[in-house]
Amino acid sequence: MELTKLLQDLGLEEKECKVYLALLQLGETTATKISEKTNLDRTLIYQLTNKLIEKGLVSYIIKNNVKYFSSANPKKLLQDLKEKELKLQEVMPELINLTKAKEEETRVEIFRGKEGLKAVLKDLIRTKKDYVAFGEEGRFQQVLPIDIHQFLNQIVKNNIHEKVLVREDLRGIVVSSKNSEFRYLPKEYLSPVTIAVYGNKVANFIWTSPYYAILTENKEIANSLRSQFNALWKLAKK
Repeated sequence: MELTKLLQDLGLEEKECKVYLALLQLGETTATKISEKTNLDRTLIYQLTNKLIEKGLVSYIIKNNVKYFSSANPKKLLQDLKEKELKLQEVMPELINLTKAKEEETRVEIFRGKEGLKAVLKDLIRTKKDYVAFGEEGRFQQVLPIDIHQFLNQIVKNNIHEKVLVREDLRGIVVSSKNSEFRYLPKEYLSPVTIAVYGNKVANFIWTSPYYAILTENKEIANSLRSQFNALWKLAKK
């Protein structure tokens, strides 16, 4: 991952990233040198270094009435992240209690684009539960050729098993893992929408560009679709 993007994900602004990375390379130096390295205005450098000082990522000393700036050790970023994680763990029970409803409600989320599809696959992995899927037509490997192999590796790593109903005419084409079990049905039995049922969630993958995933969380709906799957599974061929 690009260093600037990674630092932005950790909470730094783009120009702050440039200054911090420049200081890592230059060592102890002046605002003028940082300006030359980053192509940022010298006045702006002072503003950015002040922000980084507040975040504990930059320090300075004065020599002959000139400020010399230095970057903190990059391990400081990891330390800060661990401290934030500990604080989050402390309040997590309270946060979870806030989300608990007195009775089950149906929750629906819509994800758009390839990143949206990947977000649902990651959610499935996080549950670490076996799942079933209808209507696999090999679209995952067409739209997400790299990510689908990573996903299959993850289900093996997390001991997740999948049962998948696949179109008969796609036998031997759809990718699988050692934790995959396929059965085959004529295409008229299956929808062009791929449906995955895991835990109390149902994911509908719509393959019309720009691609959508509709995620419904409801125990009754999930159990109903799971029953439909089991009925079709008995009819399907190995």
